Amino acid sequence: MPDFNTFSSLLRITAKYELPTVRSQLLEVIRDAYPEKGFASSKPLGESVFSRPTPHPNKVLNFFVEQKLASALPMAYYMAARRGLDSLTDRRLSQSATLSPEILYSAIRGLMKLREMERDETHHLIFGPKDPHRCSAPNCISCAPTGPGALESYQKVFDHIVGSSQLGTKILQAPKFHGDGDISPISLGICSKCVDRLELGYADLRKRAWAMLPDVFGLRG
Repeated sequence: MPDFNTFSSLLRITAKYELPTVRSQLLEVIRDAYPEKGFASSKPLGESVFSRPTPHPNKVLNFFVEQKLASALPMAYYMAARRGLDSLTDRRLSQSATLSPEILYSAIRGLMKLREMERDETHHLIFGPKDPHRCSAPNCISCAPTGPGALESYQKVFDHIVGSSQLGTKILQAPKFHGDGDISPISLGICSKCVDRLELGYADLRKRAWAMLPDVFGLRG
């Protein structure tokens, strides 16, 4: 893959000079990196698909809007919004990466909706109804949600899944409970059965959030 500036120039040329075969090949790359219905975790997503220097997601979003690449817009909005408000409104960005008021409004509105969904659903996963199988550890947060140290453990689990920053979103990113250095189920105060339950619940949340992207960013109708 070329860098984004080269890629965007090529795509504009294929439209101007009517080169359907080349344009189709370029659009296939976009469909893989900004998929419309689900994605394969093994493939590079978003701006990471382009060669360095990696473009700012705002710049990619502006270009996709300009080119009317409707199928790629939900993911492009998400990639820009997931970094949070500071990134969306960064005044140090070049003009090509500065969002218009209309695009910025849609991005912020979508970000707030995703943050709310992420917060509420994660809280429900931690404290909501449990399956018939009891937790395997007597000191698991799910066994004693009001016990000593429960609030601290809850905060650790919540921050690990959602992220301690309240400005961005990780709703399409699968939380990892193993192999993250000092992060482990034990250090978070949860047992292995609850880890399995959280991972399954979050997988379902990701699917529902993915299906909602066009709506939260106002791209339907």
